[in-house]
Amino acid sequence: MALADTLVTFGAMAAANSAVILADFCKTFLEFVAVFLSWWAIRRMARGSGGGFDYGLGKMEHLASLFVGVLMTACLLVIAGNAVRNILHPAHLAGIGIQISIAAQLVYVVINGVVARRCRRAAKQENSPLLEAQARLHFTRAAANAFILLSLAASIVLARFWWARYIDPAASLVIAGSILMAAMGIFSTSVGELLDRTLEEEDQILILRELARHFDGYEFLHGIRSRRSGPEAYIEILLEFAPEKKAGEIQAVAASLRRQIEAQIRNSHVTIGLAAGPDGAPGNG
Repeated sequence: MALADTLVTFGAMAAANSAVILADFCKTFLEFVAVFLSWWAIRRMARGSGGGFDYGLGKMEHLASLFVGVLMTACLLVIAGNAVRNILHPAHLAGIGIQISIAAQLVYVVINGVVARRCRRAAKQENSPLLEAQARLHFTRAAANAFILLSLAASIVLARFWWARYIDPAASLVIAGSILMAAMGIFSTSVGELLDRTLEEEDQILILRELARHFDGYEFLHGIRSRRSGPEAYIEILLEFAPEKKAGEIQAVAASLRRQIEAQIRNSHVTIGLAAGPDGAPGNG
């Protein structure tokens, strides 16, 4: 759909002298590249890590989301520069490309609206920043389609007025502003998520509470290490068990602790390690 939209807007741009249609083509082409990159990233993550460490998959998702923001920033610069040029040298709209663009906007405002709603629903289910970025992108596209349609219609209907020549470039600046807001949202989310950080205080308290509930199942707590990488939380707990405990009893305690923590901390992965006692006895670690 994005490729077809790009080809249609290119045809409309070639057959018209509209600043907003030229801006629409530049924006649509950059969005096509962004959608293609996101499609590739989603397919790569769907294949999994292939048995290797999967920490990097979350990073790749945020990098793809961040690159979408970079493309949107480039789109913003192109649209803004073109709008300024047409404000300095205004002209009335002309060419069959105007009719082509109006028809395309009517079709794609519906398509992008439906896709944005589907991506928003999927993002909530999967807790995916990439899908959230796609929802923002398609919502921005739907809003831009509607706004371009209105601006073209206004430029044609009000063509007898001298100031109508400024509707076209002014509409481009409004589109640029909407893209700026969407890009800022993507940057604020993705840049922070690319940095590993510790768990929030409430999650740390939850872990300690579960350790207290299982206190009778182990001897000593040797340490807790946790970090959040993107939407995923990785928790490592090092416990010492009594030498006389059987392997099955240790496994039951570890499984119960892991299950309780993962059920309460979303997207968490808990690892229970066995620590040796002061004498280093094999039965303790």
